[in-house]
Amino acid sequence: MLPEFFHPRPSRGYVSLSVVTALVGFAAASNLAAGTDHEFLIGLCLTPVAAYLMALTLCFPLMRYVVSATTLTAQYGPLLRYRVRLSDIISVTRVQLSPRFFAALAMPGIALYGMHCLGVGRVRMCATRPAHRILLIKTDRGTCYGFTPADDKAFLGALRRHGVRVGNA
Repeated sequence: MLPEFFHPRPSRGYVSLSVVTALVGFAAASNLAAGTDHEFLIGLCLTPVAAYLMALTLCFPLMRYVVSATTLTAQYGPLLRYRVRLSDIISVTRVQLSPRFFAALAMPGIALYGMHCLGVGRVRMCATRPAHRILLIKTDRGTCYGFTPADDKAFLGALRRHGVRVGNA
């Protein structure tokens, strides 16, 4: 059986990333140009952060989900890849997440990496929103993943065809 590819739900997360990238990049450039040693060091520290945020912005269109015969893969370009064995999945449900204040990367239109959520714990996100209508995938190892495929029904159908139990989604 061929792998099935799914795009994420549409979002303007690239705008959020672009704004944050511009702010950090401007702060880095300002500090580098300021002239004092202290400000120069701050600018040097901010420069790789701005570069990484720029890479995240450029990779936004590359987010996707792939269901193959044995694996569910969530990918955000070359920067993030979660592989989940289908045999490890114990539940798939649609939820409203309540993220705690600190998240690795959660802003309007995008949620990546680990995010601590009330009532769930740590959720590994690769989604176009941090809280609303998230497909929460739990594994028998206790790991949770949050995804937002554009076509929920087709995505859940692909999981069902591969023997994954899907409930309340």
